[in-house]
Amino acid sequence: MKTIISIIFLICAATAIAQVTTWQPPDGFASDKYYQVKVNGVPVPVFDTPIASYAIFDMEGEVKVDVSTMYDVRWVDIRPLRWNLAPEYTSDNSFSFNLKEPADLSLELNGRIRQQPLFIFAGKPETNRPSKSDKNVIWFEKGKHYKNVKLELQDNQTVYLEGGAVVQGYIFAKEKKNIKICGRGILDGSLNKSDPGCNNRFINLRDCENVSIEDITLHNGTTWQVALFHCNQVKIKDIHIVSESGSDDGMDICRCTNVLIDHVFAHTKDDCVAIKSQGNYPGSDPTDNILVKNCVFWNSIWGNAIEIGFELYSDEVKNIRFENIDVIHVEDGATMSIHNAGQAHVHGITFENIRVEDSRQKLFDVAIFYSQWGPDGNRDSEFTKKYYLHGAWDGVQRIPEGTEDYHRKFRGTVSDVIFKDIQVVGGLLPFSVFYGFDAEKNVSNITIDNLTYHGKKLSDNQEAKISQQNTEGLLIK
Repeated sequence: MKTIISIIFLICAATAIAQVTTWQPPDGFASDKYYQVKVNGVPVPVFDTPIASYAIFDMEGEVKVDVSTMYDVRWVDIRPLRWNLAPEYTSDNSFSFNLKEPADLSLELNGRIRQQPLFIFAGKPETNRPSKSDKNVIWFEKGKHYKNVKLELQDNQTVYLEGGAVVQGYIFAKEKKNIKICGRGILDGSLNKSDPGCNNRFINLRDCENVSIEDITLHNGTTWQVALFHCNQVKIKDIHIVSESGSDDGMDICRCTNVLIDHVFAHTKDDCVAIKSQGNYPGSDPTDNILVKNCVFWNSIWGNAIEIGFELYSDEVKNIRFENIDVIHVEDGATMSIHNAGQAHVHGITFENIRVEDSRQKLFDVAIFYSQWGPDGNRDSEFTKKYYLHGAWDGVQRIPEGTEDYHRKFRGTVSDVIFKDIQVVGGLLPFSVFYGFDAEKNVSNITIDNLTYHGKKLSDNQEAKISQQNTEGLLIK
């Protein structure tokens, strides 16, 4: 059931209309255990996961968000901080704030980021709703829970998850064109956790062309959640990812070309977004022309927030841009990283206008190394135990003596990387590392332009806490 409320009020003798749209899920799927949320007086269902709760609604015009909670509330951080949202505390267990435009927010109580934060996913009114009567539309209806869905898509098909629909399962396609996955519904991996045979990627597309993934929420993923292999012309927009499982990468873009990722919120235990180039394809097939923008990322205790790597097996990984991103937490790992464990030449990479609120290990991490995830890597447990490099990286190994020349053949280079207008606005200043494999298989031509920490510009390696080895042409300006 959809609930719509319109409230009319006067501002300076002008009339404005605020509209809120929300959707009722299947019985028993929403919960009021931790939070109750109302927007302009309309109850909004809250969904719980092991790591956070979240509420989804669409809005038009300014709205008031009221939150009641089981917790005693003394302080609420509303992130991203750039919204400058200050809550009004209405009781020991409730608070409210006004929201002028759609946004993806993290509400964190009493400074405890692992005490069931509340995510608010406020979207724009839906405009891309397909026709239910279209034979090429696979429609999952509101208020229904679909279990054990294993959906293979064909050319020209659209999957629509209506607001209030919960789909437990996965979607896949190979060598298909013109496919779309959209709607305000939820892809749910909760039941997969009790069935090892269902440990599948939510969306797994290979060799596909002209793909769109929009608006849906991915809930409790068990492994890579949006996995694209050798696809071209892809748009991922306005989706939400909430999980906390091992290897639960939010979006893995593998050997793809011409990809746009726009307005995505991702909380993951592993990489929020990872650009890769593995797969059984010719080395001449690159990873090329990837744009990631306007996102909010929270990386938990594995992986990295914004990652290129580890599996870089194509000849080139190039023309990749990350811009206007809020990294609200990195509990371990790197904020921005290039981890070249393969033979690729990685070049033409830009990180620009990125705000870092809380990163606890590394800020910039650009490295070429021997890893268990490389084409020559060794995942044997005894080998790993003996040769694991206990240091700044996960999954990195020492090269056994006498095999240096063999493993060197599998190493690539990294060049022409720009970090511009990077702001560390909260927490401690993480260190950064630039690490080439050797003098020739190295990192080169790195520009750090306008790096600031709490508003102060950092001008040299010592101030910026930068470590470098086998790196040429690192410029801080």
